[in-house]
Amino acid sequence: MSTTFNHFLVELTSINSERLRDADGLSALVIAAAGAVGMPGLGPPVARQGAGEIAVALLCLEGHIVLHCAPGEGVCLVDIVARAPADVGKGIDVISRRLSL
Repeated sequence: MSTTFNHFLVELTSINSERLRDADGLSALVIAAAGAVGMPGLGPPVARQGAGEIAVALLCLEGHIVLHCAPGEGVCLVDIVARAPADVGKGIDVISRRLSL
């Protein structure tokens, strides 16, 4: 049986809390990551804040990229799903590099 979707879930830690509070910056980040994977978005990213946390999601025709951020803890959970053979690791690389600057 062949793989239909590739999936990667990673928790990034020790991230600057100001980066994780910037909804516009995080939205630009998921767009850049989707471009690296080769998945155009189906519309703009959606960002929602509440209880000191923020979630940013980009829905794509062949997958999604979602960030769940806890700025007070410096933590970002990254979830990328893409139709095979897309390399979701490229999106993870973009996100981890930009958040660790």
